[in-house]
Amino acid sequence: MNLASSEPLAPSGTGDRAALKVFSLEITQDRLWFWGLRSGLSFLDQGLFSGGSFLLNIFLARWLSKEAYGAFAVCFAGMLFLTGFHNVLLIEPMTVIGPSCYPERLTSYFGAQLRAYLLVIGPLSLLALVAGGILMLGPAPSALAPALVASAVGLPLILLFYLVRRMCYVVQNPLAAVRASAVYAATLLLGAFALEHAGKCTPGSALLLMAVAGLLPCALILRSLRISPYNLQPRPSLPLRRILAENWDYGRWLVLTSALSWMLFQAQTVLCAGMLALPAAGALRAMQLPSLVLYQLIGATMLLLLPSISYELGRGDLARLHDKVLLSTAALTGFGLAFVAALYLFSAPLERILFGGKYAASAWLMPVLGLGPVFTGMACGLSYALRALRKAKYELLAYTASAIVALASALALMPRWGVPGAAFSVVAASFTLSVGIIFCYLKWAPRT
Repeated sequence: MNLASSEPLAPSGTGDRAALKVFSLEITQDRLWFWGLRSGLSFLDQGLFSGGSFLLNIFLARWLSKEAYGAFAVCFAGMLFLTGFHNVLLIEPMTVIGPSCYPERLTSYFGAQLRAYLLVIGPLSLLALVAGGILMLGPAPSALAPALVASAVGLPLILLFYLVRRMCYVVQNPLAAVRASAVYAATLLLGAFALEHAGKCTPGSALLLMAVAGLLPCALILRSLRISPYNLQPRPSLPLRRILAENWDYGRWLVLTSALSWMLFQAQTVLCAGMLALPAAGALRAMQLPSLVLYQLIGATMLLLLPSISYELGRGDLARLHDKVLLSTAALTGFGLAFVAALYLFSAPLERILFGGKYAASAWLMPVLGLGPVFTGMACGLSYALRALRKAKYELLAYTASAIVALASALALMPRWGVPGAAFSVVAASFTLSVGIIFCYLKWAPRT
């Protein structure tokens, strides 16, 4: 498959087999070029996709009041909570099961996953809508309730784009994802400036913009994958019940893991809003934004790693699976430490560039919060290996311990230290997770 080509993807038949044959650790010049180009495209895609969201957050932090940006931060944290369930029940099972079990029927398989999405998204959106409705009836801060309702309305389109974008990586062609992410980022940023120019930039309108910006990219990817309404029709060979059963078998242990993971990294934002004030939640979110660069690097690496180790699992080559996992872990850890060092040296000028001095008093928290993704990078590849090897139930132990540390440290430190207490809670939870995942990987991940 030529990654530089503009031809549509061929997600079934010989195209799939050709894409899957490239998974190997045998080092040749052709493979180095192939994986170098593929990795570059993956990072470019992640940069465009996450860069658009990153810049939107920067602009909102500068344009909105501290209270309004705090409301956006709380709603975004709530959306991430629901997104976690979507990931473990749809996206991750599709990424692992698709290339290993349905390499020659991916078009039909994607259609079945889209039908499964329609069943899953309803309860998630309803949950967000109910939460927003309750706040609108109560004495909640005025900026928060309408933003929650807007997030519930936009959630189905946001999650649809996440699902469809991942399909590009299942067929190992990130070029289609790059095109879609470029359109998404351009639409997001142009829409943000249009809202600000019209005086309509609010937390709710920004969340709806994120949903609308994904419509055209979704259409572009589905066209590239040759998925039409015909593919969404039920297939006897791929009944929806079977797909749902496979997804649940993969993700049942991860449902609780997803909730616990949210407690590690996002509960502090909600607790800041409840225990301190909405501006405190906004300050914590703003100081976390530079760390998102490292989180997105981790995400881009995992987009390449997960289908690759799934293929090695399908071949029964566990040695190569573990080699790939350990190599990615070492690379992410090294880059993360260098990134934190840069944040330590340049946090003050970086805050002035990003936020114009609005959050200057909290700028020193940037390198502190940067330690979170360093520990996450140490654990992420090992965690995905446990999931691919169907050992996710052991991973749950690490997430349980780290969630307890997150909540206990936040409740203990935030009343005394405020936003710094929340930041230290994030780092302590990440460290606990890293230690726990390493222990679980060494003890329960099969080597043969």
